[in-house]
Amino acid sequence: MKKLNRPVRKVNAEVVGLDVHQDLIVYSRLDRDGNDLAQGRFLCTEAALTDFLDDLEGPVHVSFEAGRCTFWVYDVLVERLGAEFVHVAQPKKISAIANSNHKNDDNDSWWLAYLTYEGRLPECFVATGTLRELRIAVRERFELVKMITRAKVRLRAHLAQMGVKLPTRKLDSIASWNALIDLTEASDGVQALAIEHYQALLEHYFESLEVWEQRIDELAAGLPEVGILEREMPGIGRVLSAVIAAELGPIHRFTSAKALACFTGLTPSDRNSAGKQRPGAITREGCAHLRWALTQAAMACLRSRSGDGLAVGNWIRAKERRMGSKGKARAAGARKIAESIWRLFHWGEVFDASKPFGGMPTATT
Repeated sequence: MKKLNRPVRKVNAEVVGLDVHQDLIVYSRLDRDGNDLAQGRFLCTEAALTDFLDDLEGPVHVSFEAGRCTFWVYDVLVERLGAEFVHVAQPKKISAIANSNHKNDDNDSWWLAYLTYEGRLPECFVATGTLRELRIAVRERFELVKMITRAKVRLRAHLAQMGVKLPTRKLDSIASWNALIDLTEASDGVQALAIEHYQALLEHYFESLEVWEQRIDELAAGLPEVGILEREMPGIGRVLSAVIAAELGPIHRFTSAKALACFTGLTPSDRNSAGKQRPGAITREGCAHLRWALTQAAMACLRSRSGDGLAVGNWIRAKERRMGSKGKARAAGARKIAESIWRLFHWGEVFDASKPFGGMPTATT
C-alpha cells in the first residue's frame, strides 16, 4: 500500500502556478486562503519572469511543471525566492491536468497553484551544480553511443551489400579501419561514398566520445559517490557509476530501499481488485538512463567469473530458469542491485551477495 511519508499540510502563504511554454508563461495566483487573486500571461524570457517576480510581495510559493525550460526557470526562481519556495511538478503524476476534459493554459496554471496550496503537488528533484553538469554529460555520452551504434549498423549494411568482409569483427580496430580506407580508395559509386561518409562520421563520433568521457571523469572526481559505487558494487564500472550517481541524485531523499527501486521503474506493475491479482510488466517510471545503467550492471554480473559479480550472475540465471524469461530475470537482478545501493549509502552496509542474492558465489562451467 502506498502511504504518504509526511502529513499533508496546506501552504500558509500565497501560491503561484506557472504553465511554462517555449514562448509564453501563463500564471495563476491564489491567496493564503486559496482564493483566486489574478491570472495572466507574459513572455517566456528571463527578463519577463524577473519583472513578474518583482511584483510579488511577501513569502510566495511558486510551482511549475518540469519541461524543456526547467533549468533556467528553476534557477531564476531559486535565486529570487529560495529553494524552499520553488516546486517542480512531475507532469505524468498530475491526473487533474493530464486527464482533464477542459485542458487549457489557464486551467493548467490554476491546478498547479491549487495543488501547491493543498500540499499535494507531486514534486520531482532538480539537480544543481556539479550533479547537474554530470547528468548532462552522461546523457550526452549516452546519445552519442546510440549514434555510433546507428552509424556502425549502416556501415555494416553497405559492406554486406558489396560482399566485403573485414579482417576483424570490430569496425574500429586498426586492421578493419585500414581495410575500409583501402576499399574506398579502390572503389567508386554511391556505396563507396556511403562507406567513406560513415567512416568520417565514426571518426568524428569517437573524438567526441573521448571529450565527453574526459569531462565525465573530471566531474565525477568531485562526487565521492561515484568512486564508492565503482569500488563497492559488482558490475558497476567507471561509466555506469557516473550514470547511476548522476541520475539518482542525493540517495538520502529515498526513505527506503523499496522507494529507490520504485524510482528506477524496475518494479513490476500490480493491478489487484476483487481479490484477483494481475501482475504486469515493469512500471518504467523514473529515468530511462538509470534503468539502462542498472540493467547493464546486471548483465556485467552475468559475464563475471568470480566474487560478488558471479554470485549475482548465478542468482539471475536461476531466476531466469524459474521464470522462463531473460528480460524479467535481469530486471529483477537490476532492481536488487538498486536496493543494495540504497543500503550501501543509507546504512553504510558493505555489499554482501549472501543477503540480497541468497548465497555465496559458486564456480560456473
